[in-house]
Amino acid sequence: MTTTADSRSRGRSLRRNTLGIGSSTAIGIASTAPAYSLAVSVGLLVGYVGAAAPLLLAVSAIPVVLVALCFRELNRAEPDCGTTFPWTEKAFGLGIGRMVGWTTVMACVLVMSNLAQVAAVYTYDLLGLNSAADSRLAQAALGTVFILGMALLAYRGIRIAAWTQLILLSVEVLALLWFVINAFREAGTLRIPAFSETGEGAWAAGVLVAVFLYWGWDSSFSVNEESRDPRRTPAIAALIANAFLIVMYVVVAWAAIAYAGVDPLTEIADDDFFASLSTDLLGTAGGKVLIGAVLVSALASTQTTILPTARTMLSMARRDAFPGQFARISARYQTPSVSTWVFAAASVLIYVTLVLTSDAVLADSVAAVSVLVSLYYVATALAVPVYFSGAIRGRVLQRAVIPLIAAGSFVVVLVLAVADVGTGPLVVVGVTMVVGAVIMFSMKPPAEGEGR
Repeated sequence: MTTTADSRSRGRSLRRNTLGIGSSTAIGIASTAPAYSLAVSVGLLVGYVGAAAPLLLAVSAIPVVLVALCFRELNRAEPDCGTTFPWTEKAFGLGIGRMVGWTTVMACVLVMSNLAQVAAVYTYDLLGLNSAADSRLAQAALGTVFILGMALLAYRGIRIAAWTQLILLSVEVLALLWFVINAFREAGTLRIPAFSETGEGAWAAGVLVAVFLYWGWDSSFSVNEESRDPRRTPAIAALIANAFLIVMYVVVAWAAIAYAGVDPLTEIADDDFFASLSTDLLGTAGGKVLIGAVLVSALASTQTTILPTARTMLSMARRDAFPGQFARISARYQTPSVSTWVFAAASVLIYVTLVLTSDAVLADSVAAVSVLVSLYYVATALAVPVYFSGAIRGRVLQRAVIPLIAAGSFVVVLVLAVADVGTGPLVVVGVTMVVGAVIMFSMKPPAEGEGR
């Protein structure tokens, strides 16, 4: 039975009418961790498609923007902080909704391991503590501190979180612009890279990597209940965030290719290309600045990963897809309390386990996250025509054409890319989905008269 205290806690709301377009946009951009995402992805992209990497980044943004338009349409009808979960639940039923919700949560848990690992290693590198940077125990300890610290900031209130993101994002963008200006100046040219001949599978795998690069803009929708004009502000913020990211990613990849060339970037693969190039380009001090930018990027994204995931879990609990305790909201800070700390604890557990046992924490989880994100993008896009099945006339483009093109695009990419990503990421995805199915379907809705 639900206690009186639980009922009061579940009855509280998140802090309303707090975030404007600027704050929501900053959260959407910071969630993608631009500097970190570029650091670990540019080498992979160049390896897949050569000098056409900037073109791939521009083209792969098209289906992402189409999915953002699907989010906009659904959010106009139902601005729920759970976003994909309540929309797919209403369209396809509680079972599918639960699995989609679980997919988003697990994608976030996996990327937290990435972010915490990068933040820990880069902090030690920045401080010159090489032995600690190579120690798995030291990595795990500092990464855990970062996760818990960012969780505390997220818990203390959406205003604090938003201001933190604005500050960290400003530092990150300035560092990236410094790299771009110096790279073009040293290269002595702004010549557009030549188109590379690559196989169809290579392009599909490259798009899958690009999905990881762009993922995070939907955090603007996750804070919809705390936004001014919840039906409109998140969509504007998400589209601005996507436009900013497209320009930033294309320009940085272009600058890297102009300065270093294709072969050196291909050799870097999924290692940090900033670390490999920055010292020669910017000197020792400049290299430290870029290391700091990637560190800041990882920390900012750690916080903005906690924000949407805690709200997804809160939404699932409100609809009886998670235990009722997850719907508790802090009376003082008006943020999800149990959801925030449980997600942080789960992230720490999985992160420490991966760091202590895996030799490929970053590589496998990047591909696995991309697959999981693509899956819930497909589900969200397909939910639109079903959700609006009785009200498509008059908005056929927004509620039928765009969603079907978006879903079809990601289905094609997933099918073509499966052969290229290897077995490691697919095993991670498979285990995630099986565990999710067991957990989700073991959480039965409360009997009549219980729960709510």
